[in-house]
Amino acid sequence: MFKAVNSILMVLTLAAGVLYAEESGKRLVIRAEDAAVKTAGGKVESGGWNLWSNGRIGQPVRIASAGKYQVIVKAWGSKAADIWPEMALLIDDDVVTNVAVQSQERTDYRFEIAVSKGTHEISVSFLNDALVGKEDRNLFVESITVIPPPGEGVPQLSDGSELLAEAGKREKEIVAGTEQAIEKVRKSDAVIKVVDSSGKPVRGAEVSAKQTGHEFLFGCNIYGFDRSDESLNLVYKHRFRDLFNYATVGFYWQWYEQKKGEPDYPYTDKVVAWCMENGIRMKGHPLLWGCESGVPSWSKGQPAPEIQKKRVEDIIGRYKGKICSWEVVNEASHLPEPKIDDPYRWARQADPTSCLIVNDYAVLENGYPPFFKLLKAAIDSGVPFDGIGIQAHEPRTARFPLDRVQRILDRYASLGKGLHITEFTPSSGGEKITGSHLAGVWDEAAQADYAVKFYRVCFAHPEVRGITWWDLSDKGSWLKGGGMLRQDMSPKPVYEQLKKLIQDEWSTRVSGKTGADGKFAFRGFRGTYRIAVEFKGKTVQKDFVLKKDDAREITVVLQQ
Repeated sequence: MFKAVNSILMVLTLAAGVLYAEESGKRLVIRAEDAAVKTAGGKVESGGWNLWSNGRIGQPVRIASAGKYQVIVKAWGSKAADIWPEMALLIDDDVVTNVAVQSQERTDYRFEIAVSKGTHEISVSFLNDALVGKEDRNLFVESITVIPPPGEGVPQLSDGSELLAEAGKREKEIVAGTEQAIEKVRKSDAVIKVVDSSGKPVRGAEVSAKQTGHEFLFGCNIYGFDRSDESLNLVYKHRFRDLFNYATVGFYWQWYEQKKGEPDYPYTDKVVAWCMENGIRMKGHPLLWGCESGVPSWSKGQPAPEIQKKRVEDIIGRYKGKICSWEVVNEASHLPEPKIDDPYRWARQADPTSCLIVNDYAVLENGYPPFFKLLKAAIDSGVPFDGIGIQAHEPRTARFPLDRVQRILDRYASLGKGLHITEFTPSSGGEKITGSHLAGVWDEAAQADYAVKFYRVCFAHPEVRGITWWDLSDKGSWLKGGGMLRQDMSPKPVYEQLKKLIQDEWSTRVSGKTGADGKFAFRGFRGTYRIAVEFKGKTVQKDFVLKKDDAREITVVLQQ
């Protein structure tokens, strides 16, 4: 309901707070602290909102007529490592443009956007939040103003119900569509041909093919390995082995080499040996990181390049042929040092066969343009890397819309590298769900529901190579309730539902008889298989690998 104020301002009261529409100036002014959409941040006493952790702030508005609209964002910031905050303007989750907020004074940043008729969310997002030493990079927003084209009506505030309804509908459609996509992108055809010792086809042989391993990387960090009492350690390993085929092994410099020249190889050797014994592939993470955890306590700041190089060469050299993937530098687009250029070249020389991944966060919140820019520049300058690592937990309470997830995966896939979801942590800690059409809190049911849908969407994308959960158990989890297991290692619903999804729905077990041509054909999920052929009381077994674009014909010879 509108109320006149000094014949200039009109006040609209919504559940989100009090917002102002300046009718005489034909503009809608949205005060940041009253905006309906706030994913992370806190109120500024002097007026405005302090965005945190790559958070987003905005408001659904109803546009009466399509056209070019002016948007003015009044903002200010503080820099860290001589880098000012980057602010993105978004329309319906898509980044329109981004600018550096290069002033500690409240300043107007002006944009022009083309908007269609209907309800849209207009928002801004913080792109490069960072704490560098004692310097805290901040973005503060006072207001977002929307000005219509000449002659058009002022955009109206919306409670977002139209957008929420549409978002819920889209999510159902997206999840339903993954089944067909998965069938297309994750399976290949195979033919088992059974012949006798003379090469003649055998008709009527009983054939069974059982998948024994996945090509896709279903992973988790393995940081809880032998970190509890003996009974819990055994359960942890059992749960890990039963669900995952991929483990992230930790190399955080601050803890890994507490005394110079004494890295904790004995512990890592145990982890690596156990993973190899159980057929679990491994990734090392991280060798270098500009954050406190990546700086050894015996060094004043990041060690010199020659020391960094020795660490990269020593660790990769030690585990060459065992650890197959590496995130050499962590979160490089958020921090000024270390750069990725030389470290990834050192890593390639140390093990030319390993998969090198460049990893960063906040990507699923707004696409994080600085990360895309860094990757594009790295490709153009010949920096060797094979995969793009997308962390999926910032802002930490966000339930990322699945259509946005698809669009961002498509955008990063355009760079021609394999995609890896490297850190995924929907929690069950009771925090309010943000950034979603769904209300409520992150409990065990919400955690499981979103995780299953998210896995389906990522598994259905042709360029995604793997998904890594971060952490397995609530005991030691970096986020409250972030594990698939509770403190006592009992499984939550998310563990059981993902296990059913991966081990049952996405695993192939088929059987049948050969025809007159001695052949039995099937289509299965890619990975390793064991064939069993039975004929006249004799059984022959054979293992094979089903790969992408590989219509395999596997010949099994029955000896007379």
